[in-house]
Amino acid sequence: MNYGEFSGKTGARKALFSASAIAISLALVAPAQAEEADSSEAAQNAATQSASNSGQFQDIIVTARRRAERAQDTPLSVSAISGEEVAKLNITRLEGLEQMAPSLRVSTASGSANSPAIFIRGIGTITTALYAEPAVGVYIDGIYSPRGAVNTFDLPDVANIEVLRGPQGTLFGRNTTGGAIVLTTKAPTDDPGAQMRFSYGTDNEIVASAVLQSGKIGGSPFALKVSGQIHSRDGWVETPGYDKSKWGGALDAYSFGAALVGDLAPNLTFDGRVRYNHVASYSGWEPIGGSANGIAYFGLGESLGGPPFKIGGGADDLTYRDPRADGGRAVAKSWVASGTLTWDISEALTLKSITGGIWLDQAFNANIGGGYTLGAVVNPYVPGQLEYVSPHTTTANPGRGRQFTQELQALGDLGDFNYVVGLYYFRERTNEGYTTIIDFPLAPTYAIRLDTDKGFEILSKSYAAYGQLGWKPSFADGNLEITAGLRYTKDDKTLDSWNVSSSTSTTTTTQTSKDSWDNLGWSTSISYKVAPDVLLYGRASSAYRSGGYNGPTVGAPPFGPEKATTYEVGFKSDLADRHIRLNGSFFQTNYDDLQVNAYNSIILSNAITNAAKARYRGFELEAALRYAGFELDGNVGYVDPKYKDYVYLVSGVPTDVSSVAKFAYVSKWTYRIGAQYGFDAGDAGTFTVRADYSVKSSPPGYSVPAATPNYLQIATLGRDENLSARLMWRGTIGGASVNAQVFGENLTDKRALTFASDFSSIVSGVYSRPRRYGVSFGIDF
Repeated sequence: MNYGEFSGKTGARKALFSASAIAISLALVAPAQAEEADSSEAAQNAATQSASNSGQFQDIIVTARRRAERAQDTPLSVSAISGEEVAKLNITRLEGLEQMAPSLRVSTASGSANSPAIFIRGIGTITTALYAEPAVGVYIDGIYSPRGAVNTFDLPDVANIEVLRGPQGTLFGRNTTGGAIVLTTKAPTDDPGAQMRFSYGTDNEIVASAVLQSGKIGGSPFALKVSGQIHSRDGWVETPGYDKSKWGGALDAYSFGAALVGDLAPNLTFDGRVRYNHVASYSGWEPIGGSANGIAYFGLGESLGGPPFKIGGGADDLTYRDPRADGGRAVAKSWVASGTLTWDISEALTLKSITGGIWLDQAFNANIGGGYTLGAVVNPYVPGQLEYVSPHTTTANPGRGRQFTQELQALGDLGDFNYVVGLYYFRERTNEGYTTIIDFPLAPTYAIRLDTDKGFEILSKSYAAYGQLGWKPSFADGNLEITAGLRYTKDDKTLDSWNVSSSTSTTTTTQTSKDSWDNLGWSTSISYKVAPDVLLYGRASSAYRSGGYNGPTVGAPPFGPEKATTYEVGFKSDLADRHIRLNGSFFQTNYDDLQVNAYNSIILSNAITNAAKARYRGFELEAALRYAGFELDGNVGYVDPKYKDYVYLVSGVPTDVSSVAKFAYVSKWTYRIGAQYGFDAGDAGTFTVRADYSVKSSPPGYSVPAATPNYLQIATLGRDENLSARLMWRGTIGGASVNAQVFGENLTDKRALTFASDFSSIVSGVYSRPRRYGVSFGIDF
């Protein structure tokens, strides 16, 4: 019996090979060897190579305080990850950054494999619905990107990534109560060149990318860079009736980008960038528990002639998908464009204008109940009649976002003082629709069917003004710095929503709302260099996350802003002639009106509420050693959260659940250790062997047990472990730099839940990817 539409390989796979051939051809016709570029980026690359050759730690330039400075001189917790490290560990997406920074977790978001949910120091939101505001801000080449579906992209030409841990209340002030991730791609170079990468691995996973540099165009002051990447793989969660290219975990993605940089006039530069990304993916939801009625009802389906509905047993990697959900296909298409004007008037004044736009179109479909089968329903009751049933199927979830941002900055140095001031404007219109089918068992042999068609449109406008002043007194020889900053933010939002529900009757409801919130945030820090390469610092700041609406839930009141105040002390040090690097911090963050996303069994959906007060306390440590060809590095993060007050509606009654409430998706411990050894084989090139082991302790799966009747069946999501190893080679062929790698990920084949949800009758979830291997090859001209 065929339980789903059987489909062969998609046309995207054929296009992938064609595009790979084109990319390789273009790379081969580029000049064989480019001269060293006379730019700040080239100078940094040269310094990096020199430091690497000597076994010393190199400087990474960051913009965590909106000005270029050494990461080791920045008095806040920031993990600076170079493009070289990203390539070395074969990191292709944001999810791969987890192991690179302490207290960072990137999970599969609710409903879609297309949208990563980011947590820093335990703060984030698991939903990436277009009505939700994130707690971790993502900035791509200076543009704030709040939507997870936009941030699901590959990283073919990264210059560096900054993970800013903890509230960023002044300079990165919009929705950064957890922190921020600042991603910078490589700029066009003055000289022509090309870069090509290709990898192949388990599940027919292919990643192919090319970056072409034009150099100065026709003697003009402008240089152009174009890049493209294709990423495709089969799934690993078997879905009978479907080809492997549509199994759970399958992916077909492609992206391309361009950057144009040049001088419009003396001291006036233009930097324009554009990127398009197209991602199609399939989630592999599996049933893992349920209520007595749910287990009995859906378990009966196979005996009635329907597909099997296996419940529990861990990562079985098997699911029967509801064909009404278009095979569970989730598609996101996005454009990100930015234009930056920089006018270096003098050392005392630089003016910047940063303009950005984001266009997002998505269509998500999912059988998030974990399967479907045959069963009897009672609305209406027809003796002997069966129909296909599912705990929760989303047959359609279209969404659209249109965003515009404008930021003006002025910064400079005035004697012992440095400053940054700015104005910021954000406008976004989002709309999203949901068509769902839920079969809720009333007894072991029959259920009631609920069909819902709902949606919303939200218009958000945000205005902000900020400034930060730093003082490095001359009497301290530049070793002492004191900073203070303020940021005022005003948010205006309007909502239009609708809901059409059908069970025994049809009900239509609508809602229109308009709300405003504002906030005055602040930050201050003091740092002192007790030695040339040893920095001590203390920092205090506030942060604010905008209020909003539970978009498709008609009648729900708005939730208010989330506010955070953090206190942190830390140190940064390069020791033993920069062969040892040791950075650490201790922090406490107090949250008011913490926004928590929890499943509401009354509306059968997730809802965001304000959880009054919470306290997060912890520490982080990053350490590394380099000597000759040997390197040892690692990090550890610990966070201990506690609710001080949490009032939640339990069976319609306001109840203080602070003593029993959990912090969903918060791993108390995160740590990683890695080691590598490299040696020079002369004309044969250099060889490096590396191994990494990372762990995230098992986090709770839900916030309020009373709201999730089957909570205890998956009280925690499981310990997330990854042991990886790789053998790398780098050499020169015909004047071109060539590298190759053989790698393995999750070598111990540990599986943990990345996301789970309780639909009252059935608990279902998505497991992490199993063991995998691959090879990669790269060439730089």
